Amino acid sequence: MRRTPMKLAGAALVAALVAITLGSGPRRGITELRVCADPYNLPFSNDRGEGFENKIAQLVATDLNAAVINYWWPERRGFLRNSILGGFCDVLINVPVGFDPVATTKPYYRSTYYLVYRADRGLNLRSLDDTLLKHLKIGVNMIGYDYTQTPPAHALSARGILGLVGFGNFLNPDPHADHPQDIVEAVAKDSINVAVVWGPKAGYWVKRQSVRLTMVPLPDSDVVSGLPFAFSMAMGVRHRDKELKAQLDSVIDRRRGEILGILHDYDVPMLELHSARQPTAPDPAARDTGRDSLLVSDSIYQGWKWWHVYCFRCHGEDAIGGVNPAAPDLRWVLSTAGKAFPRDSFEYTAWNGRPEKGMPAWKVLLDTSAIKEIYLYAKARSDGWLKPGRPHRESDLKKTQ
Repeated sequence: MRRTPMKLAGAALVAALVAITLGSGPRRGITELRVCADPYNLPFSNDRGEGFENKIAQLVATDLNAAVINYWWPERRGFLRNSILGGFCDVLINVPVGFDPVATTKPYYRSTYYLVYRADRGLNLRSLDDTLLKHLKIGVNMIGYDYTQTPPAHALSARGILGLVGFGNFLNPDPHADHPQDIVEAVAKDSINVAVVWGPKAGYWVKRQSVRLTMVPLPDSDVVSGLPFAFSMAMGVRHRDKELKAQLDSVIDRRRGEILGILHDYDVPMLELHSARQPTAPDPAARDTGRDSLLVSDSIYQGWKWWHVYCFRCHGEDAIGGVNPAAPDLRWVLSTAGKAFPRDSFEYTAWNGRPEKGMPAWKVLLDTSAIKEIYLYAKARSDGWLKPGRPHRESDLKKTQ
């Protein structure tokens, strides 16, 4: 049968209208909620689905008519690289608001660190400034292969309280391994006098001891070290997954009461969200928003390489800091809103070291050009336009054009 041009034009118009109609309709929902989770870290999550992150993930998936698919990886150094940033899963259920490597949703709860001690020992501790702490055995959680200190551990060190008892984070069911409840059980058994524990972990395990333990909240932040103790917690996705983030924000709004109910069931101590001061975002005008946030010059790229050979052990991967109490966050040190440390002073310090603070003189291993490249990398991280992660070089991009 012959088709006239008029009929063909009409068919094309109908097809176009159908396409427009379908395109303007609601987007198709996700069918799987791929969650990054620790297989052995109660009260947060475990591979039996018994943690509050497991319950919240199931609630979110039910709201979205999706199935939960858990990707198990222990939360220690390399967790992000081997889970969400590696593309193996899409959602972190419990991360601090503003956590740099991912995009975070609206917060759904806020908590702080707690002093935990036996109620029958007459300690009556109320803050980290209590002079009695200098005479007590204090337990703190350590994080990852480099045994990163938590903010209260840094704050204690800033007060000259040293010799802390570290509880590791290599969690698994083996009797000789680390377990999430170890630090609280050590207080109950009098192995240590006091522990400083993140609120959700403290609340859950304190209620499960055979002796009565006292919990004392630490303030939002510490005036001595300048570090925060309280954090608003949210869900996290990759920065490019904007649609998924919007869906999670909507679920948090719709299901907030049920989410809080789950947290209450797990004895999570919570602060008021509306009273929380969130970190101030960098001034957008101070950033070159038109540039690729990981595209760098050859010098900065080389600085990134030097950094992750020599500097990260004390100053943190991606210059995030928080590894060694004596090593400052160099993003703050170089920032105009922080110490505004000049370039020549930075290079002089790196070259000659600070032996009194345990910093070696890097002139033994690095030449002046390498130290200059490290400065350029650290300054780019401080200025905010260079995001965490492996950068790529402008010169490599030009070769492909």
